[in-house]
Amino acid sequence: MIRGSCLCGAVRFGVDKVRSITHCHCANCRKLTGAAFATYAHVEVDKFRFLAGEDMTVRYESAPGGFRYRCKICGCLTPGKASYLETVSIPAGLFDDDPKVRPRLHVFTSSRAPWWTIQDDLPQHEKWVPGYGPKP
Repeated sequence: MIRGSCLCGAVRFGVDKVRSITHCHCANCRKLTGAAFATYAHVEVDKFRFLAGEDMTVRYESAPGGFRYRCKICGCLTPGKASYLETVSIPAGLFDDDPKVRPRLHVFTSSRAPWWTIQDDLPQHEKWVPGYGPKP
């Protein structure tokens, strides 16, 4: 099991296997994290479980129809599932153990921070990865 937790440890989770890791450069992710981009691990629903503190998360709407979860105590982003995805999205910095997967691509590069240059050879998508965005 791959373990993870929020900053204060109130929210803890376990993952059997990470499907992929993605760097997101959208303005929402940049603002939510205060960083050039946010890195998320994507995990099949049946491979994810809360070990403690699921009741310590608060859901809020970060964009119209887009919801995020934070720890009620320390304010960390916590794992959550978007209605349009088949996976749980986990802020990758929450892992306490090596997820055994490395980033595979960049999304929303059209809105990346102007002061940040992507310097790796990972695939880049200007918006959503085709087939993974919200369904109309």
